[in-house]
Amino acid sequence: MKARVFLALAFAVLPLAAQQATSPSANDIFERTKAATVIVLAGEGAGRLQSISTGALISKDGVILTAYHAVKGAAEVQVRMANGEVFDRVELLGFDERRDVAALKISAGGLPSLVPRTNAALAPGDSVYAVTNANGLAWSATEGILSAIRPADEIQGAGSGFRLFQFSAPVAPGSSGGALVDKNGELVGIITGSAGNAGFAVPVESVLGLPDSGHRVALGAGSSLEMPAKQAADVPQSSAAISTADPKQIVKNARTIFLHSKTSFLTVDTLDRALAMQKQWPPLGLTIVQDQRVADLLIEIDRPLFTYVHTFVITDKKTSIVLDSGKVTAFDGTIASGGLAKDIVKFFAAVRLPGVKVE
Repeated sequence: MKARVFLALAFAVLPLAAQQATSPSANDIFERTKAATVIVLAGEGAGRLQSISTGALISKDGVILTAYHAVKGAAEVQVRMANGEVFDRVELLGFDERRDVAALKISAGGLPSLVPRTNAALAPGDSVYAVTNANGLAWSATEGILSAIRPADEIQGAGSGFRLFQFSAPVAPGSSGGALVDKNGELVGIITGSAGNAGFAVPVESVLGLPDSGHRVALGAGSSLEMPAKQAADVPQSSAAISTADPKQIVKNARTIFLHSKTSFLTVDTLDRALAMQKQWPPLGLTIVQDQRVADLLIEIDRPLFTYVHTFVITDKKTSIVLDSGKVTAFDGTIASGGLAKDIVKFFAAVRLPGVKVE
């Protein structure tokens, strides 16, 4: 009888012991999460850094969830991994502005990634861990508990219409987009901010559809971006990018153009039509886009008040170098657009179509 009781107790304890043996330690969780956590650098052009945030890899082929506000409107984006790899070509797959989460994509395979977990079993009091780039200190790890699951409406400035995890693991500026993981190292939330001693994260299950939204926009290449500690104290960020830039090569490499008008007297639509009517415009291989973020070059048109002078300026978005400018004097905006279009096509044709005569 005693033997049977002993055997029964032994079998009852075995599953618990096995579970404890396979449960990852805090160090294991930090190391796994660190490998799948990235630094996201966003710039405003010419290598001028505007923000440092964090991102979490959720697939081995390079899909990243991060904070939308950190990359919104950025002219250039770069992603850095813990193993030292740097990716300058980044795509925006989708975003949820309400929840402040974006999905990015880098071209890579076989990457370490976090396993997203649905949160039905997650409850206040459960252990959680955060790995972020707080205050520019890369891959900082903190530990805490899930404090509450509450509507965003209850948190000042957070928005409305969705849930947030409140947790006690300390976070600081630069933590936005970081990974919040549970005691098994599974991804439960994307960190979006903090207030006082409380951190907040969007449940990952509510943003897992972002990579499949069909958005897919190529962001500007972030090859000139550097972490602040690596910037020379007496050299502006833009200097390095501009000093090595070749205006002629910029014009040759350009593929997309964004048109912008500073005046109601000369509209973008009018110039767009005028360019399309130029015989040499199609052979140039340039596409006019509606989203400035995906443009290589910017063309700004204007007509100063109390004049009949219509002007254009062509600028490289990344380096801010002025590539060409011109003006046409005309009483009517439609006539002026024709003259501006001809001058713009002449400029591009001289570089991209050498030997071709523009009529």
